[in-house]
Amino acid sequence: MTDLRDRPPTAVPSGRRAARARGAALAALALFALHGCGAPRAGEDSGSRMGIGRNGRIEFAVEPTAPLAQGRNTFHVRLTWADSGNPVKRIRLRAHAMMLGMAHGASTSDGEEIEPGLYEVADVAFSMGGLWDVQLRALDASLIDEAEFEFEVH
Repeated sequence: MTDLRDRPPTAVPSGRRAARARGAALAALALFALHGCGAPRAGEDSGSRMGIGRNGRIEFAVEPTAPLAQGRNTFHVRLTWADSGNPVKRIRLRAHAMMLGMAHGASTSDGEEIEPGLYEVADVAFSMGGLWDVQLRALDASLIDEAEFEFEVH
């Protein structure tokens, strides 16, 4: 006959069970905190972009005011001089959006300065889901600088 002490225990001691439960709860909380409230899901494009213009004079920082979607979108664009970091004030900003892969859907929108160096570009139209190219041009009497950004619209 086998002695009960020779068999491995089938039940987990209650202290270990409680520790496992606490560990699982902490792991779930950590995942929730990493995801964040309103944060984009894994693989989802936040729409934030930053880059120096083709002429190297202006840095463009682009942020949508809401998640990118089909239809009309609004962007905030911060313009700073690349050499000094100072805001680019009182300049004309124009956005031109088109879907290069489909060779259609071009829309042009002008920006409005809402504070020194920060421009709001409303009514950037994405007529369908897919990869869109948005060209931003900073102009006065002539072209100062321009940048181009791609956005994945769902």
